[in-house]
Amino acid sequence: MKTKPSFTVNKLSLAIISVISAATLLTATPVYSQEPAPVRDPGEVIPIEPIEVISVTGRLRSSASEATEERREQIAVADIMGSEQISRTGDGDAAAALRRVTGLTLKDGKFIYVRGLGERYSSTSLNGATVPSPDPTRNVVPLDMFPASIIESLSVQKSASANSPAAFGGGHVDIRTKSIPADFFFKASVGGRYNTNDSNDSYTYNGGGDDWTGQDDGTRSMPSNINNTINQYGGISPIDIVSNSNGAINYPAAQKVNRELALDMYRDMTVHSQSTDPAMRGDIAIGDRWDITDDIIFGALSAVSYKKQAENYTKREVELDGDSSQVQVENQKDIVGTDSIVQVSGMLNLGLEIGYNHKIETFTTYLQDTSDDVSMGIEETIDTLGEPNALQVYAIDYEERSLISNQIKGHHFIEYLNDAEFNWKFSDARSERYAPNEVSYTYNVILDDSNQLLSRNLNTQDAPKYVYSRLEDDSQNYAWDFMYPINLDGAVVKLTTGYEYFERTRESYATRLGFDVDLSPTDANGAILAGDFDEIFSDKNITDNTLGLELKDASTDTEDYIAAEKNDAAFVSMDIDFDDVWRVYAGIRYEDFRRVTLPIDPNGEISDEGGRYQLSDYVIAEDGWFPSLSLTWKQTDTTQWRFGASKTIVRPDLREVSPVRFQDPVTGFDFFGNPELKSSDILNLDLRWEYYSDSGNNFSMGAFYKDVDAPIEPIQRISEAGRQLKFYNAQSGYVYGLETEFLQELEFLGRDGSIWEDFFVAGNLTLGDSEIDIAANGEIDPTNKTRRMTGHSQWVANLQLSYDSSDSYHSATLVYNVFGERIAYGGRGGLDDVFEKPFHSLDFTYSFFPTDSVTVKVKAKNILGETTEYEQQDLQVYAKDPGTEFTLQFSYEY
Repeated sequence: MKTKPSFTVNKLSLAIISVISAATLLTATPVYSQEPAPVRDPGEVIPIEPIEVISVTGRLRSSASEATEERREQIAVADIMGSEQISRTGDGDAAAALRRVTGLTLKDGKFIYVRGLGERYSSTSLNGATVPSPDPTRNVVPLDMFPASIIESLSVQKSASANSPAAFGGGHVDIRTKSIPADFFFKASVGGRYNTNDSNDSYTYNGGGDDWTGQDDGTRSMPSNINNTINQYGGISPIDIVSNSNGAINYPAAQKVNRELALDMYRDMTVHSQSTDPAMRGDIAIGDRWDITDDIIFGALSAVSYKKQAENYTKREVELDGDSSQVQVENQKDIVGTDSIVQVSGMLNLGLEIGYNHKIETFTTYLQDTSDDVSMGIEETIDTLGEPNALQVYAIDYEERSLISNQIKGHHFIEYLNDAEFNWKFSDARSERYAPNEVSYTYNVILDDSNQLLSRNLNTQDAPKYVYSRLEDDSQNYAWDFMYPINLDGAVVKLTTGYEYFERTRESYATRLGFDVDLSPTDANGAILAGDFDEIFSDKNITDNTLGLELKDASTDTEDYIAAEKNDAAFVSMDIDFDDVWRVYAGIRYEDFRRVTLPIDPNGEISDEGGRYQLSDYVIAEDGWFPSLSLTWKQTDTTQWRFGASKTIVRPDLREVSPVRFQDPVTGFDFFGNPELKSSDILNLDLRWEYYSDSGNNFSMGAFYKDVDAPIEPIQRISEAGRQLKFYNAQSGYVYGLETEFLQELEFLGRDGSIWEDFFVAGNLTLGDSEIDIAANGEIDPTNKTRRMTGHSQWVANLQLSYDSSDSYHSATLVYNVFGERIAYGGRGGLDDVFEKPFHSLDFTYSFFPTDSVTVKVKAKNILGETTEYEQQDLQVYAKDPGTEFTLQFSYEY
């Protein structure tokens, strides 16, 4: 076991940065000053101008047109979703909203798959700046952390451009927070939630899920005496204490010291059930702008969002063994649990406009997401299936995730240089995952024929475990670009050059402790083991040594790591517009990327995996040129063609290249890192035809192809049973597909003035396929050496039917989303691949606007009551029931 002084970690991180060194302006509503009225001579007759009448056909429909127009003017293939569209569909966060975009699917409620490529093939930015991730298993940010209330729009760029990071294969998602308003506004909302699973009791423990902030008050954290003992004696075991006490402590005294450490740990962890508390959520936002002088305008916007709810669930996990000819269930677990979550977000955005040529903005964003997941499962192994004896497994997984980002950016027109543009930005961000008290313990139980509990005793062979972990991820990102326009006969040429720098440091630590009990049910005091957890590990039982307890270091594998990376990038591009008919964009980007990931063993030393790896194996240093080309032909005033070609790259995640064992916090699967992973080069081709009518209807069809060199895939290892996987490079892979999208008003179905004028329909469909070739080696023996890419669905469909009443009092939307089955992970040893089955999502949102200021919104989610399911060999190996959710929200806006 090791201690983790923060000052040492910080110095080491800085040292790593030194070692590897040796080796778009936010799309927002600008704050324009109002143009002064013309000055007229006294007595001058002012002519009466005809009044232009603007017909509003729908309160929310115009937002879709605004997003469509922005997409139309992009140089690259991109999709845009505005805040009103997100509100219409009723999605509560960025992840849920993005699944409505063409070719995008949602994974685990947090991560986006773009065009059938897993989350590793997408990248995320906040207001154009790269942000760190609080997820210990991924570089990408969990998109469920961004509540819809702070989002202005979402942009998904699917083809590359020189001014965007080269590290993406499927798409680059930019989350744009609310912009400075044109006038004063105030908006507040409050609401509640009911889920069909709420009819079940929720699971909790004393001290769990009660705090309205969701944050730990220090009760769960690892006692400081444990680190003090490690520093003094080099460990916590009685042997360590005796060996390093210079004879001052004998073995019985050392045992007492060890038990006193256990007394300091929080042990009131008995899981019990209670009635499910009602959920609540609320948002408040305020903003204004002030004319300081005729040429200087200052604006400010602040918003806070809060959500607290308990999410009950049922889950099944099954592990198979054997091969396709003889499949057997190795392990089966049926779980009921409750995830008590609290989400708090806040932002403060400021803007300063100086004349028409200069604008400076700052964005401060804070996100906090706490989860207290408490569950109880009945587990049966191959030896106990069909028998009355089983295992009763309790698990308490508490974690806090947070992200704070500070950004400043400027946009400047330089009149004396032919209205050239100069843009710059700086971002400093930190994300953190703090899991101070993950606890698990198991009972041996006897069940009757109706699965009712007859008896139980604490399983002392599988000692109760405490896990204390923390991840900190810090990043800095700054960039500038300069654009010089040249006006030629029949053409406008924009020459752009720029530079971008990004650096990050990550520290991830975990300490595992176990209560080793030398007591069995047959002993004189054995009846104690039938009690609740807090009764068994009471102060009296520990102090009196009734249990024969020893607090042990349960760390067996290398889990800790520190990492750092730098990326220097420069680009040049040329954008030529020929009489608004042809538009040609060509650019090239150069990136110099350096990274080191160092695994730390339980002794606090850099791990070499038993001599398998050298320090140089943990270092990545690569540079490359990434060209991009796009061609747009505006065939008519309403139609245009796009073609794009580019080269991009996908680099392994930090954790994937460190030879440490870790568990996916979403699925519970065990993974192993692999320092031998290499980056995947990708050739991208895009072709799309787009139609935009004057009335706002639009239609598009497109095709794409991606050739992926050495794609990264999770594969089950030969030597491991169950869902224990490691990352490997396949030899090659490709993905291709067709995309279509439409928005159509339905007034043509009726006569003028009919109700059909109030309806419109929108949707998208993606059809495609993929293939990888992966060979067997000493660690893996994939059943299917040629198969689809992990996470790829051959089809994805969205359909939206919307209604905006002509009197502007009502709005309703019915949304359907489904994806084709996709491989969760590859099978081995003759067992087929594990497939995630299609999830048919049907959601409904209704809004009532009794006044211009008040809105009442009702939402129903997962109306069909679908369940997330994985199958292998036509047998269900994973299932989770999210229930059907109903929410009611009242909003007031001034």
